[in-house]
Amino acid sequence: MSPLVIRELREHDWDSVRRIYAEGIATGNATFETEVPAREVLDAKWIRGHRWVAEIDGEVAGWGAATPVSARECYSGVAETSIYTGAGFRGRGVGKALLRRQVTAADAGGLWTLQTSIFPENEVSIALHRAAGFRVVGTRERIAEHHGVWRDTVLLERRRAD
Repeated sequence: MSPLVIRELREHDWDSVRRIYAEGIATGNATFETEVPAREVLDAKWIRGHRWVAEIDGEVAGWGAATPVSARECYSGVAETSIYTGAGFRGRGVGKALLRRQVTAADAGGLWTLQTSIFPENEVSIALHRAAGFRVVGTRERIAEHHGVWRDTVLLERRRAD
């Protein structure tokens, strides 16, 4: 089995990142997005120093990024996390490795709370986050419509140990 490398997102990774995002959108259980945001949109919203790719045999196998939850100073250490694994790489520890890097980078980089909202049907992602120290805060019922259907999300968070 080829080694899995987690590294910072580089300029030449954007096409792969956006392709993997599209694969996640296609599952119907990864995001409320229906189209992949433009590279410029993602680049503007993702926190620098908290954008990662997983690489296997020189190919981007997944990505993770953190987004500020608010522009207010009091929430400067709170970020929403996203983890996506390419369709051909699922079940190979990519998500686990990306989430581990996100958590360690957050702890070292001044983020005291990581949060994520996951569709309840995405049981694998919920289990992955719980194994990484996230706790379920609750279910946000009928939080938004997705393809004309009201969907719930499970809100999870992880606090830095201080």
